[in-house]
This record gives sequence, structure tokens and C-alpha cells, in this order.
Amino acid sequence: MVPNRNDAFGSEFFGGSMTGDIEAARQLDRHLRAPRQVWLTGAGISFGAGLPLMYPLTERVFHLLASDPADADAHTLVSAVRNDLPAELHIEHVLSHFGDLIALAERAKDTSATVGADRVPKIRLQAAHHTILRHIRDILRWGYQPASGANPERVGKQGKPIVSIEDHRRFIRTLYRVNRAGVDERRDAIHFVTTNYDTLIEDALSLERIPYADGFSGGAIAAWDEPLFMAASTDQRLKAIITKLHGSIDWYRSGEENGRVFRVRYDDIYPRRSNDNGNVVIYPQSTKYMASREDPFGYLFQRFRSLLSYERQQVLFVCGYSFGDDHIDSIIGQHLLHPESKTTLVAFASTYGGKLAEWGAGSAGDRIFVLAKDGLYRGKNGPFFSPKAPLTDRDWWTFSGATSLLENGLPTDIAEAIE
Repeated sequence: MVPNRNDAFGSEFFGGSMTGDIEAARQLDRHLRAPRQVWLTGAGISFGAGLPLMYPLTERVFHLLASDPADADAHTLVSAVRNDLPAELHIEHVLSHFGDLIALAERAKDTSATVGADRVPKIRLQAAHHTILRHIRDILRWGYQPASGANPERVGKQGKPIVSIEDHRRFIRTLYRVNRAGVDERRDAIHFVTTNYDTLIEDALSLERIPYADGFSGGAIAAWDEPLFMAASTDQRLKAIITKLHGSIDWYRSGEENGRVFRVRYDDIYPRRSNDNGNVVIYPQSTKYMASREDPFGYLFQRFRSLLSYERQQVLFVCGYSFGDDHIDSIIGQHLLHPESKTTLVAFASTYGGKLAEWGAGSAGDRIFVLAKDGLYRGKNGPFFSPKAPLTDRDWWTFSGATSLLENGLPTDIAEAIE
């Protein structure tokens, strides 16, 4: 029975009209079990696993560059680049800038580019770029969490990692063993699209024995295979397809295999990289998205566009991603606001604002659901089902909270309200 405003729920429980609240919750409950799902994830889903968010990662890389005498030249160049960039920069801005400088050096007569007041040879720029990538790889492989309040800094090291995969395994188990129970035969493979460099999603899929495709052909060592990836969507054996828009800490470019990209095991000495062990393929250089068919990034972004095709009736879930990448956001916005779009967006976000509020106020409003600390939003309406107790937030916007929502359904107070 649907409660009225004078019952035990109290009038403060509802953020809009009762009918709007109930309908929004019912629609959300249905979307959580949609047969076609795309999950866009960002750094927020790996924070609880012992990995840093973007700005702590940036500060950690800068600290390591300044601490190791072997990185002195890279530190000098990175410091000069930082002086040319806005104060709110993070490490991906630095990587983009180095990518552009390397591209400029390749076209210059002296194969150099200007950094600060100096002309810097391409080989030094590449070495600094690779050093940054190596530090990112090691931080994300072993884990790092900065000091916070009474909690001290935690630094993972080889042989003593601090990374935990339990949250990711629980998420995958929930998606495949609970949320899909009994209806798996009529569901498409779940598409995971991530900006994360870590391997926790694919590791969790493997540990839970879920067959997936990630664009590589082979075993422990695998080569980037675009045609095979293109055919993955029609392979009924696959239950998951992973699109890593910014690459991965286990992707490397070989110097002896025509620059091809391989997924390799840590510390393997083959295939040889183009320079050193730091030649990790993460974060696409902005000038080289479409460099060649051997470079995966152009295809990966095109694949993301195709996943949001107007013909597909599906739900795009967003978790741990803060809508801070203009390239990705423009793809989402373009497809959501298209008059023929059938995609529903369900975003787990701490607050309702920014791009979400902008899209919610537009033509896609009824297809946009935001689960925030202060309640549920649908389009420009909400918050519905705000927490009853003062100073109490809902936790469904976090990675673990989203997993609980998928596992257990809507919180009891909301579930009772829509019965």
C-alpha cells in the first residue's frame, strides 16, 4: 500500500509530489535489472581498494620524481611543464602536454620542442614521459593512499601491496550471480567502459569465472586485435566486454614489433618495449587518437560512441566517474540529448549538479536518474526519498553502496513506499 503524507514516513520523507516519488522509484527499480547494461566507471570505484584518486595520484608522482636522483631530468622537465599549466592540473594534463610536445618535436627541424626557455630534444621528452608512466604503473600496481585525518599514509610496494579486490569481486558477483539470476539467457553481455588504468575489473571477472573480451588476442601475453574486438559483441559465449578508454598498466608498446601494443605480465622481458620498462600505454596522447589501426585509442572511443547508439534500448550506469573528461562527457551528452535516444542514464554521484543537472533540465530529463547523498533525482525533479534522520546521507552513490543496491534492491523505506 502506498503511504500518505500523514503516516509514519512523515512529510519530510518526500522531495516532490508523492506520485512523482513513487513513479521515479519504480522506474529506477526496473532499470537496475535492465537486460542491456553499460557501466562507465572511474577512479572512485578503486579508492576503497587502496588506489588513489586523480589528484593524490598526481601529487604522489610529483613526489617520486623529486625524490629519486635518477629522475632528476624528468623532474626538471615536469616542473617546467607544470609552470605552463593551470594550477588545478592533474597528471593526465601533464601527460597530454608531453604528448603534444613530442608531436611538435617530431615535426621540427631540430627534432626539439620548447619547454620554458629551452629547446628540449625529443628523446629527453620521451624519457620524461616514460618515467611518469612508470611511476603511475607502480603506484597503481601496489597501491597508495595519502594520509587523511587520523589515518596515516599507506604505501604499497613490490611484495607488500595494499590493493584489495574484494569490493570489485562483490560487485561482479552481484551483477552476474544475483542481479542477473534466472534471466541470463536473455541478456546481452555487460559492457564495462572505464577510464581507470588499473586491472581490478578484469581481475574480478577472471576470479569469478566470467568470460570477457578486452580487445587483445592471446593468453598471458596478448596482442591488440581490433578485428577480433569488433566481433566480440556477437560472441554469445562472452558475458562481459571491457573498453579501457585510457589504456592500462599492463599494456605496453613494443619497439621490435612495429610499435604494436601488447598486454603482458609484470616483469616479462619480452616483447621488448620501444625504450624501457616504463613504456606503458596509458592515457592517449591527444594528437594521436587516430594514429593507426595499431593504436587502440581511436577505436576505443569510437566503440564507446557506438555503444550509445540511438537504436539500443539500454541503461548507462555511471559510478566512480566525476564527469571531468570533456571528450567523454560530450559523447554522453550528444547521445543522451538526441531526440531518438533510448538510453537511460543512472548515475551514482555524491551530489546532483554540473553536467547531470544540465542534462536533467534538457530533453533527456525523464531518462536521467541520479542517486545522490540527499536522495533520488529524476531529470530536474528531486530529491525524492531524502534521508529522514538529520545529517544522515544515503550511501548508494558510493561503489559499495551501489553494489548493495544491486544486491538487496531499494532500501526498505523506499521499497515499502512503492508496494
